[in-house]
Amino acid sequence: MTDIKQDLLIRSENIQRVYQMYKNEIFLVNRKYQRKLVWNIEEKRAFVESIIKGYPVPLFLFAEIVYGEDDKFEIIDGMQRLNAISSFIEQEFEINGEYFDLETMVETKLLLDKKVLFQKIPKLSRDICTKIASYVLPFSVYKKENSREIDEIFRRINSGGRQLSKQDIRQSNSLGKFADVVRKISAKFRGDDSQSDELILNSMKSISISNKNLDYGINVNEIFWVKEGIIPREKVRQSLDEEIVADMLGYVLLENKSTANSELLDNYYGIFNTPTQKERYYSLERNLKQNSELIIERFIIILDELKKLSMVDTSKNLKTILYPDKEASYYIPRPFQIIFIAIYELIFIENLVIDSYDKLKNKLIGIGRHINISAGGNWSGASRKRNIEDIKALIKSAFRIKSDSDIENPAIDSWSTKLENILMQSFTEQALYDFKQGFHRLDNIGDFDVSIIHKITKTLTAMANAKANSKGYIIVGIADDEEDMKKSCKKYNSDFIKYNKFYITGLQGEVDKYHNSNYDSYYNVILNYLEKELVEKEFLDNVIVRLINYAGKALVIFEVASGKRPYAYDNKFYSRKGSNVEEIPTNRLHILFSRFS
Repeated sequence: MTDIKQDLLIRSENIQRVYQMYKNEIFLVNRKYQRKLVWNIEEKRAFVESIIKGYPVPLFLFAEIVYGEDDKFEIIDGMQRLNAISSFIEQEFEINGEYFDLETMVETKLLLDKKVLFQKIPKLSRDICTKIASYVLPFSVYKKENSREIDEIFRRINSGGRQLSKQDIRQSNSLGKFADVVRKISAKFRGDDSQSDELILNSMKSISISNKNLDYGINVNEIFWVKEGIIPREKVRQSLDEEIVADMLGYVLLENKSTANSELLDNYYGIFNTPTQKERYYSLERNLKQNSELIIERFIIILDELKKLSMVDTSKNLKTILYPDKEASYYIPRPFQIIFIAIYELIFIENLVIDSYDKLKNKLIGIGRHINISAGGNWSGASRKRNIEDIKALIKSAFRIKSDSDIENPAIDSWSTKLENILMQSFTEQALYDFKQGFHRLDNIGDFDVSIIHKITKTLTAMANAKANSKGYIIVGIADDEEDMKKSCKKYNSDFIKYNKFYITGLQGEVDKYHNSNYDSYYNVILNYLEKELVEKEFLDNVIVRLINYAGKALVIFEVASGKRPYAYDNKFYSRKGSNVEEIPTNRLHILFSRFS
């Protein structure tokens, strides 16, 4: 490996300068090896108090890289501490009941005047806030030559990881395909998925899990694992969800159903002592090298099928279905694995489809009494396999053989979790996501608004021009705000679904009112207008239009993939800045084309 010392630059930056760098979006997080924001408010306070007392703090380590067209500092070590500093300055928590004085620094004073930040009271004394602003942090910046060197540095730094859970250490120390697939599946299950592994630090709050007195983007009580009673919320923060996913993934992929324990999980992540353990690891890696995207898709499909069981009766979650008589504190991580793998094998091994969700749910009511799991850390492969076969036999009558007419079956292209992931991704990469209420005007005329198609197409070209190897999404059937949601519900005498900050009103109202409830006709109207747009046919070949169902709400999703070059709309090139579409001046077109070279 390269002599790292020769490539390191040691420098000092005071907190005022660091906050300025933060607001300028200089700090980059690579989710391949960085954890989510996990510090609780007590840990954040303790770090800020150390700064106030003038205690020395650990080194912050970065890799200097080019991201897009800008220079960034990729965080190797120090993400939690940087977030603690910025969130304290931005009034997210106090020290001894007092908040940072925003008039202390030029940057925060400007944001205060612009009403971007709001001062909470009582305020810390100006002397203490000045001391915080002038405190010097030790920065070590590594000149990044290739990603392997950064990966190696990160592994070495985090190998001790006393504050990490055992599963976090496994994930941090392994960059194999298995670890990557577990990370991606787990993110989709939790809802903190992102289109790119590299995110600006400023975006991490929007896809981190809420904590006590820390209101992040994802409500921990709404996460699948917690909502369905599978594991308690504190275990999600300790990455038990990823451990469960890893356990199921290894079982599904390996023919030899070994005893599940901590050592077996270590083997999956490349920690082995015997030839048998080594072969187990490389067998998984070989399998996933060819089939990783298929496996991820299959896991999400089964997740969606399980979600639909709760939708049949929203008063019950998976735990109360399996164990209707168990106390509230009882959790079901292993029974969940049994049910998940049983349904997985029926659909993907035996090629069946669910015939009736009502029937399947009735089959599962109280079925927990048929699952026999011995206490303790180990779980024998034979016991797990026997339980899975027993459950398959008990629920199989709710399934049927897949037929040619099952093209629209959700198990072929499932969109419940995908939609939720897209909604959450929009927080971190706003330029690649947009939402519309509908195609018909909400006034008394109610005509099909062709200008919406024009705006959508122009926006799609701007999204495709963002960068190579990216995707953009426009979802129609989601109100811009609460006011539009109320107008839509009133006009069509309908209701809505609230997911995070989004009002999902759906399109069935305008389909029923203006298209005689004919979804095929409605869909074809959209496609016909799209084909007449002032764009190249080659561009339209990169656009997929889907009509989907989300919990009874019809939505239209436009998905665009970037091509090998930029595309114009009406002979003009556009880019997207946040939620705005802007024409690219002629003198900057060379920059646009350089993104695809």
